[in-house]
Amino acid sequence: MPTVTGGSGWHFDSDTLLPVIDDEAAFRAAQGDDPTLELLVLLWSRRPGSALPIARDLVGSRPTPRHRALHADVLRDLGRTAEAIDIYDSLVAETAGTPREAVMTQHLGKAHWSAGNVSEALVAFERALTLRTEAGAPEDLVASSREARDRARRALDGTAPWPGDTRRLK
Repeated sequence: MPTVTGGSGWHFDSDTLLPVIDDEAAFRAAQGDDPTLELLVLLWSRRPGSALPIARDLVGSRPTPRHRALHADVLRDLGRTAEAIDIYDSLVAETAGTPREAVMTQHLGKAHWSAGNVSEALVAFERALTLRTEAGAPEDLVASSREARDRARRALDGTAPWPGDTRRLK
């Protein structure tokens, strides 16, 4: 399975474009006292149903952009991609012109990708890459946007599948 380096204990899966925990102990240690840690562990371990109540509680008690984004990620992974896209559309608009715009745009692309909206995903990934490059973002973030953009391009030109794709590849 192709991967892109993420951080301590996790990587990005190049097929799904989603984070995956490789070493839960290392991941937990690297996250320290992050109040979203349990949600991240469940979500990145492919247990979105178990993550949903935590995401709802976070948004209900403190609807920060990060908490709303994590809730959208849970919805995306539950197959509720239209809801996730709506949330990310709002978050991109709210964060326009700020350092958070790039991450929200990248996640909007992932929601479109998961929904099979490959053209829309490509637009979002290209925008996130531009924003990250122009801002001088860390190379790992630029690399994840570049990989996502390239993956969407390959899906559109028929040399790689996307989620739910049943075509015969070139």
